[in-house]
Amino acid sequence: MPITSKFVCLNGRFLKEEELLFDANNRAFRYGDGFFETMHYAFGEIQLFEQHLDRIKKTMSLLKLESNILLHAQLLHKEIVHLINANHYFKGARVRFSIFRNGAGLYEPETNSASYLIESWALEDDKYPLNRKGLKIGIYSSLKKPKGASFFYKSLNTRVSILASIYKQKYQFDDCLLMNSDDNLIESISSNAFFIKDETVYTSSDNSGCIHGIMRQKLLSILPKADLKVIISEQITPKDIPEFDEIFLTNAIHGIQWVGAYKARRYDNKITKKIHNILTETILYSKTIHT
Repeated sequence: MPITSKFVCLNGRFLKEEELLFDANNRAFRYGDGFFETMHYAFGEIQLFEQHLDRIKKTMSLLKLESNILLHAQLLHKEIVHLINANHYFKGARVRFSIFRNGAGLYEPETNSASYLIESWALEDDKYPLNRKGLKIGIYSSLKKPKGASFFYKSLNTRVSILASIYKQKYQFDDCLLMNSDDNLIESISSNAFFIKDETVYTSSDNSGCIHGIMRQKLLSILPKADLKVIISEQITPKDIPEFDEIFLTNAIHGIQWVGAYKARRYDNKITKKIHNILTETILYSKTIHT
């Protein structure tokens, strides 16, 4: 029998997605008072779950949010798996864990207690397949992200990525690189960016304003296995883009995606393929211990 409605999980309660979940006082709606985390489910596991959990805890501390769910990581993992099974996603799945402050109030919150919402969507593949055709990218510069290490998490206010996505659609790009207030390139719409020149890999610094992506962190830990030098750079500019040999993007859902074109410049993916193979061997098929 076909599934006519998806389930979501709100504070441990499994509900149909069309049910009324919030009222008009919800602070996520009014102020974007919260954040979200995107995770990849495959082979009965949430890939890199401990790393995601660590970033969730750091973000909650930064935003002064309090929730008992993070005291029980096994329960959170169980609820995510239960939700995926309830939605009959038997291969890979995208999981979004959103957390937001409770109560009403104006800018000053009534409480720091938080609610959470878990959503899931089926993926066509449970692995991290490397894209066959290279991405065509542009650069979005009309609105820039502020610098600072405190912007490491995924805020509910994603204005820059939304406007960049509209720009991408208008000019028929597959993705766009974003800039910070110093006019340096820091990431793409939903991914971290890596650039290769003469077997040296460049990526933006933690203080650039880029998301501290879980896949980015994993990649930085395994790049030495590919005998590649890594440079964390404060300055990667649009003028540098044609000078690179390869460009690739990373996130928790797709793993690695290679870039094939920027304007008239065409890029190879020889080293990117090597990195991709090491990454998939390191992540997939391994069991995660949840504590």
